[in-house]
Amino acid sequence: MVILALVAQLYVDASGVSGVLGIVARGGIPLAAILMPAGFFLSSMGNGRTRPNALIWLVYAGSVSLAAGAVSLGLGLITA
Repeated sequence: MVILALVAQLYVDASGVSGVLGIVARGGIPLAAILMPAGFFLSSMGNGRTRPNALIWLVYAGSVSLAAGAVSLGLGLITA
């Protein structure tokens, strides 16, 4: 996921995307690289845990962030 975020940064710079689309494209994928692993690890903490706790929402937030970043990067590349 981190390599995807680094490659996406190169594409955002090359396409010259700016404004809200650029902010989402530049920040969405790296944010997902932080949120998704954090959700997996933090939701399974505790002794004898067989079900995830409430921090599983971090995984879903990361997937939304990844989708928004990828879509905005795609739109930026198409319009460039």
